[in-house]
Amino acid sequence: MPSRTLSSMGLSASPIPKLKNYFRTDSPKLAVDPRLCFIEALPSCVIYEIGRQAESLSDVLSLSLCSSRMRMLFVPFLYSNVELATNRQCKSTLVSLSRHPEIAQHIRRLEVHPNPVEWTTPGEEIDEALVADLLSRICPNLRSLEAFAWNGWEMPPEELWLALRKSCPRLKGISSTIGLQPLNPSSELWNFSDLKQFSLSVKSRSLDWLKHGQPRVERLPRKLWEMLIERCPRMEELALSAPAPAHRLFDVRTVVLGRWPRLKSITLGDMVLQSGSKENGSMLADHNAFMKFFTVHTRLRHIALQQAIGSGTFPSMLNVSHTSLSHLESFHGPLKYLRSLPHPEKLRFLTLTSLHHTMSSFSPTFTALQDFTNLESLSVWVDLSFTSQNYANDEGQMFSSFLLACPTLRHLQLLCFTRPSFRVKEFSRALRDAPNLESFTLTKMYKSSDEDMIASATRIIQENPNIQEFTLQYTQDRWPTLSGGRLKQSGVYRTQYDGFGNPVEVHAMERKARSLSSETSRRFSHKLSAKLPFNPTWDSRSSPRSSISSDTRSLTSKVGSWRRSSGSQTSLSGW
Repeated sequence: MPSRTLSSMGLSASPIPKLKNYFRTDSPKLAVDPRLCFIEALPSCVIYEIGRQAESLSDVLSLSLCSSRMRMLFVPFLYSNVELATNRQCKSTLVSLSRHPEIAQHIRRLEVHPNPVEWTTPGEEIDEALVADLLSRICPNLRSLEAFAWNGWEMPPEELWLALRKSCPRLKGISSTIGLQPLNPSSELWNFSDLKQFSLSVKSRSLDWLKHGQPRVERLPRKLWEMLIERCPRMEELALSAPAPAHRLFDVRTVVLGRWPRLKSITLGDMVLQSGSKENGSMLADHNAFMKFFTVHTRLRHIALQQAIGSGTFPSMLNVSHTSLSHLESFHGPLKYLRSLPHPEKLRFLTLTSLHHTMSSFSPTFTALQDFTNLESLSVWVDLSFTSQNYANDEGQMFSSFLLACPTLRHLQLLCFTRPSFRVKEFSRALRDAPNLESFTLTKMYKSSDEDMIASATRIIQENPNIQEFTLQYTQDRWPTLSGGRLKQSGVYRTQYDGFGNPVEVHAMERKARSLSSETSRRFSHKLSAKLPFNPTWDSRSSPRSSISSDTRSLTSKVGSWRRSSGSQTSLSGW
């Protein structure tokens, strides 16, 4: 181990020869307890540093299962970031955490997703008030909590916000969803102070409300604005979001009055940002105030504008000076705003919310993308279900054109809800035009003729050995908006290479929906030289489990947790 690494651990130079002996199996001088393996004989500070610097959370998990001592030392990393992504987790894991305060005290980020639309059958929802009550009970044990996110169909009861505010002194990040219930103007949620991150999101169940016309405009509580503008001067991330189109329309023009010198991220959903009236120049005044907001916040790195098609409540364009947004590296919005960004060469992450519904709609996108010479990540939404022309022979060319327009792309997210659906093999062939691509996420409509997911994954790796990790998702039906919908099956895959850089094995985590709101999952490794089909055992997840250890073993299936970048938070997921 290099001495500079040991220095970063806070160790002196004197223990280095002794540490070397720990790794020498032929050393007769080192007296080691024969009941311990060599890594367990290392000093606690060294083992702790291994967990802190490990790139893969799965490696940390494997080491923690060696012994009770190893588990105790790695608990802070395994439970630093807990995401309860299913109803089963919301029930079993919260019950387990209430019984193990020594585990709960290490949680720094907690996300709770009761009744997730992706995996919840209609009519099989759980009581969100019960989930909130369980959370309230464990709040006194969450002394290290820094960020909390609630993603239910409705905002949780007031008791949860009160418990979080009183029991979690380090809490600086709050996220909550809004459903159909009216907002409480005196909610405990508006009583927080000195937050660095705040998110309030409208969550839609369906688009049935469209037949009644546009929803009436609502005002956000005055106490909310007082909290954000007056008591949270160090805000870094602010989101007032809603899927486009949203069933509730909030007037958020007051946001332009805020001045947050440290603001790095702003997300504004399908809400009212300017008056629809041209009288007395009110629309022009709103537009100018909106543009000035971007000008004064010089540290902005991410902007998301979730505008509804044909909405008159959003500015028609972005009129900012060339000296503005000099640090912007991530943008989420329609194509018309993309053309107005002053520094296209600095953009690295892009999500296009403009729906591509005809083949002719792709050409302007390809032209615009050529200006972003350093783009690393691209997300695109496609639905050609209603086009009258025959596009069956153009699918591969469509995918290739996206990749050729962005030669520096390292990650691609494609959401394609076209019916009839295409096959993965067409997409795999197109990936050959992107030698720099390292990962992708493909979401498409399920097709009865689709081959087994592991077979598709093997094909992709064999045809595109540069792809290091990727996600395949098949949907039950069309998703009418980008807000999400039910999944039929999903798979997360990571490629393993030999010493010469050749792919030799794929590590997989697959999940499949079943009836009665149950699901099955399987996690396995498959050698690329083995014959297909490969059919490992599916593990039923229909019944809740209250064991903390079972939830811990499942964390390696978290989408995107195959590798952790330096300094990022670890994640625990109960897939």
